[in-house]
Amino acid sequence: MDDSGDDTISDRRRDELLERVQRKSATVGQRLPESVEIQGTEMNLKEFVWETKRQGNVPPELRDRVRKVRAKLNAERKDRKQRLESADLTEAEAEELAQSIVGIDRAISALQNLHEPDLADSARQQEIESNRRWVSFLDNILD
Repeated sequence: MDDSGDDTISDRRRDELLERVQRKSATVGQRLPESVEIQGTEMNLKEFVWETKRQGNVPPELRDRVRKVRAKLNAERKDRKQRLESADLTEAEAEELAQSIVGIDRAISALQNLHEPDLADSARQQEIESNRRWVSFLDNILD
């Protein structure tokens, strides 16, 4: 009677997986998960991230949504890490949980790297360009 597939994960293996999810380089080469369940709701994560990234900048109308998604992902990551630290898990469950944490980290990283333009800075730049055009216009008239 061999039920080794149902054995609870060893402390050593649990520590190895926890170390893996803590490494900054854990997301290198990782793919974004297609979807992730956050607080009981399935979210099409990959599509959301790519659709947002494709726009280059986070448009003002999406900023709050992106921030909320990041906050939910961070909370979900924390919950999953706590589960990995303390829950009775099989080796397969722990491995799957660690992989899901790395996938969430990849999504968080992708969303954090999105450029959210500063509207005040943008307004300043527009004012500077307007002043340059005005000075150029005056230079042309006075010549």
